[in-house]
Formats: sequence, C-alpha cells, structure tokens
Amino acid sequence: MKKLFIATIFILSISLQAQDWSSVYRQIEEVTLNEGLDNEYVDFEGFWKTIKEKQVKEGKQIAWFVWKVLPTEENKGWADYLIYNIYANEEQMKEMSSKSTEWWENEIKVAHKGKTKRSIVKKYTQQTMGNKYRNKSVMYTNKGLGAFLADGAAPATGINAKYIGVEQLNEDYVDFENKFFAPYHKESKSRLYWELNEIVDRTENAYKPVTHIITEILNPDAPEVEWNPTFAEEMAAKYGTASRKFHGTMNMELVHFAW
Repeated sequence: MKKLFIATIFILSISLQAQDWSSVYRQIEEVTLNEGLDNEYVDFEGFWKTIKEKQVKEGKQIAWFVWKVLPTEENKGWADYLIYNIYANEEQMKEMSSKSTEWWENEIKVAHKGKTKRSIVKKYTQQTMGNKYRNKSVMYTNKGLGAFLADGAAPATGINAKYIGVEQLNEDYVDFENKFFAPYHKESKSRLYWELNEIVDRTENAYKPVTHIITEILNPDAPEVEWNPTFAEEMAAKYGTASRKFHGTMNMELVHFAW
C-alpha cells in the first residue's frame, strides 16, 4: 500500500530534474486567515492558480505552491497557510515584485480570458485588492543554499511536508546541513525532497531569531536503516546538531501548485 501511495502522490517530471533548485529565490508568505474563511480561501487560491500557471509558462517565475498547515493538539502552528513563490534568481524576483496594481489587474484578466466568467474574475479581483482573507501576513525572502529531490519525484496535491524555522548558532551550520545532514537524508532515502534557505529579508512583523528555513518531504516508504556511525560520523552529528536551533515546525499539505 505504501508503494501505491507514493506512486499516487508523486509523478515523473523530467522538467523538475532539469531545474537546479539549490540556489533559487523563494518568497514564503505565512498567512493567518480571518475566521471562518478556510473553504473560501482554497477556492480563491484556485483562482490564482490560473494566473500563476500563465506566469510559470511565460518564464516570469519557476513555481508556486500553496500549503495548508495541519495543526495537531501538540503543535497548533503559527499560520494557516504557507505560500511559496519561487524564482530562478534575484533579478526575476525583483522584476515581479515591482509590478503595479494596474499591471496585476490586467494580468488577471488576460490569464482568465475565455476560461472564467467575468463576474467571477471581478469578484476575485475585488477580493484580492480588498484583502478579504488575510488577518495577518508575514513574508520571508529566502536565498536557496541547497536542495535535492528523489529520482522520479514531483509535486501533487495531497502530499505532506514539514516547514522548519532554524537559527544558525555558529559559522559551520550551513556546511553541516549541506555536507552531512543532506547527504545522509539522500543516501538513506529518508527524504523525498529537502531544501535549505537563508533568510535575506523579512517583513517587520516576522519572527526575528530564525536565520534559515528548511522544507522537507519525508519518505513514508523509506527502508529501515540501522545507523552504525564511525567516530567521525558521531562527531559530525554531535557538532552539527550543536550548530543550529530549531524554533518551530509546522506540518503542511499541498493544496495548489503551478509548475
């Protein structure tokens, strides 16, 4: 059943393998909704998916993801949704961030022309401009420092991931992530996807202690591996763990994406 589950939620994607995601720029928005608007919000972002698909196709950005936070009794999380806008480089990100309100209004019309009723386009455009859904929005601008993807894996709605806020405690932190932890995750097949980001900018209301963000997708079909570390590996694990502090983790489920 596990293998069937993986086959269902992950599809082959040649384009994914061709794209180097280790140094992309990611704008991650933590969204807290106004009460009672969860179902409406999913439909609202579905409307935006059409626009994002157009922009990905035209090379304005390389991907867009909307993740729903999955709270538990032990971990309620600090946001309701996470939105990832991913750009090939800083220049592409700045170009899209500089667009005017008028440009976006026209972009919405063009993307939905012949696909969506005018009344629906007008409705969601007004909701966008009037900020109907967001009670709170926190933005982190991130530079990718490393990433890997399991062979044959690609996004599909329904997959689960983890969002981890990390504080760097010493100058060796990034090397430990990229040269010790990431290779172990990859070789043990414990992760289907893993990425490390450095926060290079954030909004004033953002959490200040975190310096990096990790997003990872665990492999539910990972083989059991008995770890018999050498002395060098024990020391790497010890000092690697000491180079960072996890400030919080949220579990999330993919509800929309443009690829």
